[in-house]
Amino acid sequence: MKKFINSISIAVVFFSVLSVSAQKKWSLKDCILYAKEHNINVLKQKIQSEISNSDVVIAKGNYLPNASFNASQNFSLGNSFDVSTGVGKSESRSNSFSLSSSTLIFKGFSNKYTLQKSKLNKLKAASEIDKIRFDLRLNVTNKFLQVLFQKELLKIAEDQVVISKNNFDRLKLLYEEILISKRDLLEIEATLASDRKEVIVIKNKVNTSLIELKELLGINEIENFDIDELIDDNFEQKSNEFYDITNLIIENNPTIKTAQFSLELKKKDIQLAKSNFYPSINFNYSYGSNYYHIQGRKDEVLNQQTNQLIDNGFWTQLNSNRTHYLGFSASIPIFNRFSTRENYKKSKEELKIAEIELKNNKFLLRNKIIIALNDLNTAKASLKASEIAYLTQKEAFNIVQENYKRGNITNVVFLESKSKMTRNASEYVKAKFEFIFKLKVVKYYNKV
Repeated sequence: MKKFINSISIAVVFFSVLSVSAQKKWSLKDCILYAKEHNINVLKQKIQSEISNSDVVIAKGNYLPNASFNASQNFSLGNSFDVSTGVGKSESRSNSFSLSSSTLIFKGFSNKYTLQKSKLNKLKAASEIDKIRFDLRLNVTNKFLQVLFQKELLKIAEDQVVISKNNFDRLKLLYEEILISKRDLLEIEATLASDRKEVIVIKNKVNTSLIELKELLGINEIENFDIDELIDDNFEQKSNEFYDITNLIIENNPTIKTAQFSLELKKKDIQLAKSNFYPSINFNYSYGSNYYHIQGRKDEVLNQQTNQLIDNGFWTQLNSNRTHYLGFSASIPIFNRFSTRENYKKSKEELKIAEIELKNNKFLLRNKIIIALNDLNTAKASLKASEIAYLTQKEAFNIVQENYKRGNITNVVFLESKSKMTRNASEYVKAKFEFIFKLKVVKYYNKV
């Protein structure tokens, strides 16, 4: 039921996006849902999952007997002499038909282990999709926030253009009235040009970030792609929620699940390698018949009892020449140049490597979560400090700007204050989005 609901929600997002792509702004949830189904890596892994399904069908088929039909048409051209009978033979043709089947009865339970391994591969393929989607959520969130970050910087840059333009217009009038020097006007004009250039640069960064986000989502057909602001802005309160590292979080992480499936597959490889030490027993059955004809003669034979020729045509011969064959065969391995023994040893060593990798993955994941928690606390403190610095510098700039309008301070002081305010505003925006992303990372790691 849950999968059905998720499928419906994904379909709703997909079709609604296509119908109003020019007007709709994508939310973070829209982006994540779309990427889960259309990202190139997800699509490739889905195909790999289908391949795993075929491997399961093949493994199940190993329990069934095989069957094959064989037919041949042969011609003998030119006369020949049969030494055993002393009879000369003319040109002839013959047909033979056979239907054969064989089945493996026992080979160290290899069919059982092969089927189990194929089922594990199928589960691992599904786990790989979960792993890709898990990583994809973080990558999409990062790109989404990067776009918003660039948009915030664009707003700051545009505000600076407005400030510089207003001051340029004011100073231009003063210059025309010969109340200020040309140098003062040129300094503000240069600042205005620099601010406009910064707007152009950041607009390009916004467009580039949107293209990278589309690429990550797997979007090709939508031209006027844009994203919406974050609806839930209560991030500071969420950062105060209790986050802990539990074994449940570790064990349910897609990376760990995938590593666990790899470990189980190595165990099956050991069992399969061990099965090669056992003898194999096969059952074989075949049914066949044949037809023989001498060119230029009728298909007749002499009846020894009536001393008369009787018909011996195609269907008569096939019926008379029927043969059935049933048999059992056994193959006992004795010596195969150490390959079976060494392959068995190799599979056991590979299991040890898989165990080390699983243990190391759990260790690394636990450390990543600890680092993510520490980064969240650091980002939160950095955000508060950046906010205070920005607000105080903004207030200071407002005071400087009023004094500048009255002519109480020079261009140098004004431009220096403006530069500080712009820098603090940018640092505050950067700290805000870094804090949001760190919070998202912690939440994703704690999702079980």
